Order: sequence, then structure tokens, then C-alpha cells
Amino acid sequence: MKLPFLSRPKTPVVERRRQPRLRTRGDSYVRLEGRDVPLINWSEEGFLAGPYAGGLIAGQKASVRIVVRDYHDRTGTLDLDLTVVIKRVGGPGLAARFFSPERYKRQALQSYYAAKRAEVKKP
Repeated sequence: MKLPFLSRPKTPVVERRRQPRLRTRGDSYVRLEGRDVPLINWSEEGFLAGPYAGGLIAGQKASVRIVVRDYHDRTGTLDLDLTVVIKRVGGPGLAARFFSPERYKRQALQSYYAAKRAEVKKP
């Protein structure tokens, strides 16, 4: 006897993001509304932080401070004050996209992200 739900092929996961998100391996957080919320993953375009219990809603702009700090990290710490647009709240946490950061902050995000991506790709 063949069970139909066990014999189906597994559908491959398709990554639709422009940039893959990087998981944090340390004490990384986002300061939202005066509270530190653990950072789940991030890219140079946005982040996911949670669990979040606050008053922000999707579509709202907010000022945040993002601190990316991994254990035993040679690349240092990323610490920036940015404006974000909230994309969704719920599920695993709060997802947000960075809203037109200044040039030096954008460059800091890009260079730190590139360094972290290079670390992830190493065998």
C-alpha cells in the first residue's frame, strides 16, 4: 500500500529575496521603542527581529538602532542608527526595510554585509 502524502516529491525552496539574509551568531539586537529586540537575521536592505510585542504596525516608519555583533568575530561590530519602514509584524517577529540611509551608513552596511557573506561562503 502506497501512502499518497508520503510519496509526493518535495518541492524545492525558491529564494525570492534580492539578497540572502544572514543569521546572527551572537549578541545582536535592534532597539525599537526603547526596548532591545533580538535580531534573527538581516541583510543590507532590512532585518527580522523578534519576538516583538509593541505598538508598531506595517507601513509605519520608525527610528531604530541596529547592533550586529557575533561571537569571536574579526570583522568587528556594526552599530547604526537608521530609519526603517515596517513591512510586517507577527509570526516570528517584526520585519523592516531600511529607509534611504545616508551614504556613509549605506556604505557601512554594504561593506559589513559583504564581509559577513564572505565568511559564510568559506568552506
